[in-house]
Amino acid sequence: MVINEKPLPPRILTALTLAASGSKWAEAAEAVGIKAPTLRRYAKDPRATEFIERVVRENLNNANGILANAAPRLAEELVAIALDPAVKAYARTSAIAECFKILNQNVLEAEQRKQLQAIRNQLQSIEDGVEHAQVIDI
Repeated sequence: MVINEKPLPPRILTALTLAASGSKWAEAAEAVGIKAPTLRRYAKDPRATEFIERVVRENLNNANGILANAAPRLAEELVAIALDPAVKAYARTSAIAECFKILNQNVLEAEQRKQLQAIRNQLQSIEDGVEHAQVIDI
């Protein structure tokens, strides 16, 4: 349901941002001085849906950036837990298992990236008309 063709009001965008960032609809509406049913009506507008999706994507990108920046320190902490004899055995075992799980996942992802690159190269060769292009076994 499109409310009208005018741009969404700034306070509606603020409330939608709050809702997309984890606030309940009623809290988001109250924060900008409107009622929750009004905000829900605006949320049915395709522009609002697109806006919410964009905010969620931006939030996820920000969270991924924070995690990526902290990854070296988190890895060091995980290894420290796994190797510390003062830590309970069940916690060390869990940390050790997690370390190997991460290593295995990284090896698999590296192999998948290599295979995808080979597929891209093969497709480019086909598109370029190269005869006798290499066969890829996946």
